[in-house]
Amino acid sequence: MDILKLKIPFATAGGFVAAWFGHVWELAALVFVSIMLDYITGLLAGRATEGLNSKRAKKGLFKKVGFFSLMVLGFFLDVAFNEFVALGFSFEIPFSLPIGLIISVWIVMTEAISICENIQKLGVDIPPWLLNLLVKSKNDSDKKK
Repeated sequence: MDILKLKIPFATAGGFVAAWFGHVWELAALVFVSIMLDYITGLLAGRATEGLNSKRAKKGLFKKVGFFSLMVLGFFLDVAFNEFVALGFSFEIPFSLPIGLIISVWIVMTEAISICENIQKLGVDIPPWLLNLLVKSKNDSDKKK
C-alpha cells in the first residue's frame, strides 16, 4: 500500500482530534499512546506465554476502541454541559472536575496497570511499589465522587 494513502487519513484524523480537543489534545494523545502500548505489550505477552489468540486480540482491540470512545464521550459531555449552562439551563453536576479529564485519567491508570502486568508476563520484574501505587491510585479514583 502506498504510504501516502496511509498518511492522509492519519493526518486528517490528527487534525480533527487537535481541533476538537483544543488544549487537552495532549491528554488524548497520552490516552492513545497508553492504549496502544497496552495492546502491543498484550500481544507480546500472549505470544510469550500461551501463543497468539486472534479471538483474544480482537476482543482486546474492541475494548481499546471502547476506551477511546468513552474518552470522546466524556469530552463531548463537557462541551454539552457548558453549552446547556450557557443557554440558561440549570442543573446540578455532582462533581467539579471535567468528565473528559476524569475518564482520561482513569483510562491511563487502567492501561498502566495492564502494561505492568503484561511486562511481568514477559519476565521483567516490576518494582512492587510501582504496581501498588498504580492500583491504589486507580482504586482511589474509582471511589471519588
